[in-house]
This record gives sequence, C-alpha cells and structure tokens, in this order.
Amino acid sequence: MDRKGTGKITVAALLIFTLFALVPVSYAGQYLRQGDYGPEVAALQQQLQKLGYLAAPATGYFGPLTYAAVTRLQVEHQLQPDGIVGPLTRNVMGLLLAGNRQDSPPPATDKSRKTVMGYYTGEEWPIPSSLESLRTNGRFLTYVAPFRYRLHPAGTGALETMADIPDRELNQLMTIAREKNVGVLPLIHNMLYGNGIQGRDVAHRILTDPQKRRTLVDNIYALVRDKGFQGVEIDIEDIYVNDSQLFNQFIAELSAKFKPAGYYLSVALPARISDTPNMSWSDSFDYSGVGRYADQVVIMAYDEHGAYSYAGPIASLPWVEKVVRYTTGKIPPEKVLLGLPAYGFDWNFDGGSPRYVSYQMAMETARWYGLPVNWNQWAQSPYIGYTDENGSWHEVWFENASSWAGKMDLVNKYNLKGIAIWRMGMEDPAGWKVIQDKFAVDKNNH
Repeated sequence: MDRKGTGKITVAALLIFTLFALVPVSYAGQYLRQGDYGPEVAALQQQLQKLGYLAAPATGYFGPLTYAAVTRLQVEHQLQPDGIVGPLTRNVMGLLLAGNRQDSPPPATDKSRKTVMGYYTGEEWPIPSSLESLRTNGRFLTYVAPFRYRLHPAGTGALETMADIPDRELNQLMTIAREKNVGVLPLIHNMLYGNGIQGRDVAHRILTDPQKRRTLVDNIYALVRDKGFQGVEIDIEDIYVNDSQLFNQFIAELSAKFKPAGYYLSVALPARISDTPNMSWSDSFDYSGVGRYADQVVIMAYDEHGAYSYAGPIASLPWVEKVVRYTTGKIPPEKVLLGLPAYGFDWNFDGGSPRYVSYQMAMETARWYGLPVNWNQWAQSPYIGYTDENGSWHEVWFENASSWAGKMDLVNKYNLKGIAIWRMGMEDPAGWKVIQDKFAVDKNNH
C-alpha cells in the first residue's frame, strides 16, 4: 500500500492544529491518561483502590502514582502497558470488580459477522515480516494478502515476483493459512520500481491495449489457479486520471474471468472524502465503477498525515468517518473493508523525511525518553512529543488498540463488510483483542 500524504495546509492552519493537538484536556471521556483530572479520574482511583493497585487517596488528578497503578494492572492482565485507560482496560477492571476474571469475549451471536483481512509483507528492517503475526493471530483472519507480485515494468501484461517474501516464507504462509482456515489473496501492485520507472506509465501501457489487458487477466488467473490461492487483491494505486474508465474495464474483465471459477476479487482504493479533485492518487479512481465489479473493496483510510506531509494523526476518527460516508454513497457497504493503519511516523521538526515506525518502535521511543503516551481526544489517536539528543523536536503519531476501537465502531455503525490491516507485524498486539470484542470474524467467506 502506498504511504503517501494527502492535502495541503497553510502555515496558519498548521500552527492552529499543532497548538490544538498539544493542549491538555481536563477529562478524556472514554479515555483517561496522565495529566487528566476531574470526577472520572477520582472514580478510576477508587476502583484501583478496591482492586488493590492504588494505596494513595483518590485526588481526582491522574498523576504518576495512578499511572503506575494502571500500568501494573495492564501488565498483570496481558494488556499493553501504556498507562492509558481505554475500552480494554475498563473491560478488565469491570470484570475484576464484578468478581469475573474470565477473559472470553461475548458469544459470537451478539456481534456482527465481519471479514478481517491482514496485509502481509516481508521484513522491512528493523520491522519484522508479518509471519509471526500471522502465526499468532491467524485465527482472527478471513484473508491474508501477501505483497509479492507486481506488473512487469515492461508493461506487457506479464507479472513479476518480488524477492521481499522468499519462496520458503510463502510456503510457511500457505501452511499456516490452511491450518487456520485463512484465504490467501496475492497482492498485485505497480509500485517501487526505481530506476525512474513510474507505476502509472506501466499501468497505462497495459490498460490502453485490449490485448495486454487480456494477457494480464490471463496471467493473474493462472497465478491464482496454479498456486492454490482463493482469489486476488488488486492494489494498482498509481494510474492516470484519464485511465480511470480503462481501469474499470480491466476490473470488469478480471471479474468475468474469476466468477465462473469461484475466485474472489478484492480491489484496494486510496481514500477520498468528496468528488472534488485533491491532487492525489485517489482522483484517478471511480469508486462506483470498481464497486460494481469487485467482490470487495478495501478503502485505505490512512495517511491523512504521512510520509510527505506535516505531522499529525495517521487517520483521525473524524476524517475516517468522512471517508466512510463518501465511500458508502458510492459502494454498497456490504462490499467495503475499512483499511486500518497499524503504523505511524516520527516527524523531526528540523526537517527530513519522517521515520516509518511500528507500534513497538513508537513504544520503545517513549520508553527511551521516559515519556508517557499522550492521547488526542479530537483525533482519537495516541502521540508522543520529545526532544532528541541533537535538540530537535519530534512528534510521533501512531495507532494503538484504543484508536482502532473507534474505527471498528464505525464499521459496525455503517454496516461495512469488515476491516483490512496494513500491515501485520506492525500492530499493537492488544488490537486483536479489540477485534474479538467488536466482531465475530467470518471464517466462511472463501
């Protein structure tokens, strides 16, 4: 998936946003963190006292002693020890206060049945490959989509196999998928060529030539058939605006080839919030046209702020809801998977490209500098601010289980088909517990 920032901003707007993001709030509603105060904090402290985690009196101020008590509770009950009291921590406390220490989710019949797809990549040092996450969490997945194939740079309709996921690892992936009843949809893209080769030019040569389109369709079909995949994930993100309808034609032709054979067709699209062009890759795609032919459409609702933008949330909840509202006006909700980011960026305010970070890397940064994780109530997103050894100010915006929870609530609110995670191996491990709490994972969709 492309991790490209979108949108423009004035200097004044940047200043306003930065000030807003850093202003502490007197209470955090569903979330409580260090620095908050008020009756909700006092109630929390009383609960921690009852459970034996806090000996100090209930002052109504969330200070270091309360933070230490919350962290100890989280560690003892296999939650991520971030010191933030969100839905998962509240749930555990509620069970303990009720004398019920069971950790099982509500019966599946009480929850909506949803498709859960995880994107899979090879190692991106220092970020590990997705293999261990798949092995540990495959029971919560409907599909896994390995990032392994792309359009041949010659633009002939041929496919090439990338070396990021070696054959041995692919074989391990396939074995785990069979054991855990996970469908495998190989991801086919047109990115990361290098040497001055543009993905949109590669796609253009194929899309504008009916014979090359037919060749590409046949090659994708043969890949799926010969490798024992259940379908395909098309992630051709970079195309010319004038090729939009030709892309629809390609998806229609691929669908016509796949459906008689019972293969599944998933298509990923960049996020957008209106029909107004915004000078990003999303301008090139006709949501309605793609939705007509695909079995499911993944909307990549992330990179609101990203590698080419100023610092800010990767996917603030208000922005994601705008994306969902636009999408469901174009594509039937029962076909839509909401893309969830599992990553973040570390912006250095003295310049340079931001550092791409996993949840684990963000938490390691917080521990290294001895910092609490902050919570932006408006964005429903965690962030960290710190000064490095060179005196440069940094902001790290990322995603965790608590920020995922709000997005999953949108999936239920708008009756979407499910979620797609970019990418496995970067996520907050506690996020899988949120998935269990919010959904009954559909294991019969392939």
